[in-house]
Amino acid sequence: MVAYLWPDCVRAWECWMGVQTQWRVGMAGATGLDYAGVRAFLDEQDLGDERLEVFSGIQACERATLDVWAEQRERDQARNNAARPPAP
Repeated sequence: MVAYLWPDCVRAWECWMGVQTQWRVGMAGATGLDYAGVRAFLDEQDLGDERLEVFSGIQACERATLDVWAEQRERDQARNNAARPPAP
């Protein structure tokens, strides 16, 4: 799959890719990004006035990713339930 970005979104996408090690993960899977880690990453970037816009873009990517993962979990659970034999 090829994804095309608007030029205004490239910096946010690059930073999004840079924070992929900052997921908070618990027993139920990923719950969101560790914003302290995201802020530390953003501190190292030369963003200037773009910082809030980039952070907003990262949050949009985070929300979309969590939504897709939730849909995948629901689909997998439905498949697993359908594959189980009926209880006696």
